[in-house]
Amino acid sequence: MVTSSKPGDDARTEIIHDVDYPLDVPNATGTGSGTGTTDSATTAFPAAGRTDYSQFSESGGYDTSTPLPFGDQPTTIEPAPRDEISRRGTTDLGLFLLRLAVGVLLAMRGLQKLFGLFGGPGIDGFTQTLTESGFEQARLLAIAGGAVELVAGVLLVVGLATPVAAAGLLGLVGLGIAVRLTGGDPMPLLGETTRGLETSVLYAAALLTLLFAGAGRWSADRRWRWSHRPRFSGVIWLLLAVIAAGVIWYLLNGTNPLTSTSDSPAVTAG
Repeated sequence: MVTSSKPGDDARTEIIHDVDYPLDVPNATGTGSGTGTTDSATTAFPAAGRTDYSQFSESGGYDTSTPLPFGDQPTTIEPAPRDEISRRGTTDLGLFLLRLAVGVLLAMRGLQKLFGLFGGPGIDGFTQTLTESGFEQARLLAIAGGAVELVAGVLLVVGLATPVAAAGLLGLVGLGIAVRLTGGDPMPLLGETTRGLETSVLYAAALLTLLFAGAGRWSADRRWRWSHRPRFSGVIWLLLAVIAAGVIWYLLNGTNPLTSTSDSPAVTAG
């Protein structure tokens, strides 16, 4: 232990010298105190650096127009876009009108089949029609078909679970086209005196549009990506609709929809 007993040593010098190893502290003349003949009391330490506050504004913020006192220059990070769906023009209005028209019409068709409203056949009439078209479990299918049209139509209007609703209705439209193609008389695309396939084709096109374009911002699905930028969801739900319609047709009817086998009127959506 080395202690200082020289005249003029203050408390700081006393503490600095109270170490177990030689400490080369600069003295007033700039020479080390560890060895040397001109040893004198340490009276000065290197001055601490001064902080330059000139680059700070009076309000407390840092002046970003000047370079930082250390390191690289500041990198400006552009803010993320506020909302990619905010600059869509009238697209959302158009999708809302499409949902409204298709959803209301198909929901009304569901009411026709389930309750006989709007001049519809009701459950009994719809069941008879399906039976004449060659379907097994016709009553169960009639109830399920009417319920899907009603519920999915309401969901389209609200814009809730739009891909699911559109896929379900698309499957029904596909079944309706298949039933028409199996009728005794050829069903033209455009009918002169009777309704052809154009209504079903228009329904299918509208539902496909909603699958691949989304429900739009004016919908309950607006927080989900499929409402404004669907990617693969449209393809997935389209495949599910085709598979479901094909399974129902194969299990409950089994005829070739491209070959007319019996007289049957239009029975499902469209």
